[in-house]
Amino acid sequence: MPQSWQQHPEWGRVPTLDPRSIPDRWHRLVVVSAHPDDESLGVGGLIATAHRAGLEVYVVLLTAGEASHPPGREVSRHALATERLAEMDRAVGLLAPGTPVVFLGAPDGGAADVEDQMVVALGDIVGDGAGTLLVAPWRHDGHPDHEAAGRAAAQVARSSGAWLAEYPLVMWRLGEPDAAPWEQMVRLELAPQLRETKLDAIRAHASQLRALSPDDPPALSGPMLAHFTGHAEHLVLTPAEADALDPDDDGLRQRA
Repeated sequence: MPQSWQQHPEWGRVPTLDPRSIPDRWHRLVVVSAHPDDESLGVGGLIATAHRAGLEVYVVLLTAGEASHPPGREVSRHALATERLAEMDRAVGLLAPGTPVVFLGAPDGGAADVEDQMVVALGDIVGDGAGTLLVAPWRHDGHPDHEAAGRAAAQVARSSGAWLAEYPLVMWRLGEPDAAPWEQMVRLELAPQLRETKLDAIRAHASQLRALSPDDPPALSGPMLAHFTGHAEHLVLTPAEADALDPDDDGLRQRA
């Protein structure tokens, strides 16, 4: 559970990403979200920080998240997809007003089946990646859609020259702290106002905050929700990019 992560000795030693240096390094942020709410949970603070720093921000949504509820329990898959897409628009609007959300329409749970098409579409969106920070779910996160999103983003980063950062989601719930890629991580500390903005964005995903029945808790609740609304967001960098963000590189990464 998240508490065991925060008690791990490496948690407090992860280098920090200095938000003041973000606009010096990048002029554009492209965030890939496998499902509506991934973006707010994983990097809502980063999205808001980049927007406030004047970066162009784009959000690419792979699936509508229509498989988050058992079919027939509450709403149809089509109705749920419509609801979750609207929630996504509201959440992104809170984090970075005016930011476009590009929906690719991959099947929820089946993003890997259309991974090649995702690479093409994402490559068209990123174009020349110079000055672009491309952010996607971690390719070893433990969820097939997250991993497909991470692999597609990694391929596009290699071909376009974009920087790549990946954000864990399921790892915090299913993984073990000792197995985490601590040496490749950086963290973004969130000021109280940014945390409130992120929480508002998470709340915009209302379908994930309501219980299906008295016996089924909401998808987002308890310790996991507290973890994602905490004071920091963690990103995984490729080894080359982790090395590039050293403590002497314009203060971009600072050892705690």
